[in-house]
Amino acid sequence: MFTLGRSMDFSYKTNQMIVLASAVVAAIGWWLTGNALSGVYIGFSVFLTWALVRELDPNHEYAAFLASAFSLVNLFYYQNTQLLVVVWILLLMRILNGITGKALTTFDIFSVLGLTAYLSFDNGNSIYLLIFVLAMGFSLKTGEKMRAAGIASVISAGLVAVDWFFMNKLSLGSLAYSNAVTLLVVSVVGLSLILFWFLSKAETKDDKGNSVNRSKLSASQVLYSAAFLLLFFFGGVSLNNLVIYLSAASGALLYFIGNKILRKMRTN
Repeated sequence: MFTLGRSMDFSYKTNQMIVLASAVVAAIGWWLTGNALSGVYIGFSVFLTWALVRELDPNHEYAAFLASAFSLVNLFYYQNTQLLVVVWILLLMRILNGITGKALTTFDIFSVLGLTAYLSFDNGNSIYLLIFVLAMGFSLKTGEKMRAAGIASVISAGLVAVDWFFMNKLSLGSLAYSNAVTLLVVSVVGLSLILFWFLSKAETKDDKGNSVNRSKLSASQVLYSAAFLLLFFFGGVSLNNLVIYLSAASGALLYFIGNKILRKMRTN
């Protein structure tokens, strides 16, 4: 049974707002690019940016809207968005954080392993398999489905080893961005790790209303930062995907800082 999906309750205004906003952005993207499919991809990129932040900072729903607003940069320069990679990151985070409130299953782990293998061989890049091994390492540390996680990590590492020694179909991408962009990415990731330390200290509820294990939430946040950096340096990440990852991290970060400043001003 697959338990990593999260249903949307449309009785919540914020859920209505993000779906409507994504549809509007898709229409605007179609108009600006002259291509309906490109517009749809841009609309989904806004939604997935929102979804990423709902995993990173579940307690502050408007942080996700701020991040989505940042991702609108993709409207003005659109080339290629790898939406499936963003979905893959979401699933890896949910394996770790338990935010769905459902017990992790062996099928969850191996279905994500299958998606990981597809992304690796479709893109000719082993970084996806290596990130999956890292995620399974976190899963082993949190004690969730240890046998399945151990087997999956061995299979993933084995695929990389077999390819490196016998097939040579997979490689690691090279950095394709300037020093200024690299400094920006490293800075945002470094600051977001500090943010995640604070966020993981707060009590968080899962979709069933139960408390989320703080160490599991922290593990998923650290995994996001690690995956972001590894994809940036070795994954040949597209500019539009880079905007999504940066928007998610910086949106959560700036909302946290802004919220702290406003609260302090109100108490003075």
